[in-house]
Amino acid sequence: MVSYITIDEMVKEIGESRLLQLTDDERTGVIDEGIVTAAIESAESTFNAYARTRYALPVPATQLVKKICKQLARYELESRRATSEETIARLQKTYYTPNLNLLKDVQAGKAGLDIPATAESTVVSPDKVLRRDESEAVLRGRNRETFSDAKLRGF
Repeated sequence: MVSYITIDEMVKEIGESRLLQLTDDERTGVIDEGIVTAAIESAESTFNAYARTRYALPVPATQLVKKICKQLARYELESRRATSEETIARLQKTYYTPNLNLLKDVQAGKAGLDIPATAESTVVSPDKVLRRDESEAVLRGRNRETFSDAKLRGF
């Protein structure tokens, strides 16, 4: 899997001391890169799940793509230390929900990523359930013909 963000970018995003607080479960005084990597992978998987319905993956790691992934990864890391429902709700409101809503808008075609148009997929998804096909276009009125008894004669 291609990575959109790195551990170093997360250090710059959160700060070394805060990242240490969020990941040093064993109190070694060292950032646990395994925990950071797991948060990054979770964020990128979420991003890809939504982006793949409109874009060929992997997409270029633009500023918007990186921002979304960093915010989702930060939510993963911060929520590890959350001790109250109020804190979790604040973290969701700050880091998770706005980015998830943006990804839902991207998926629905209401928003786009800041990537070149050539990266947008013509085959939206390999999954038939997620892909708009011609039968759907016919059902929605395009190429639609009127059904009549005259057209049924001979069948």
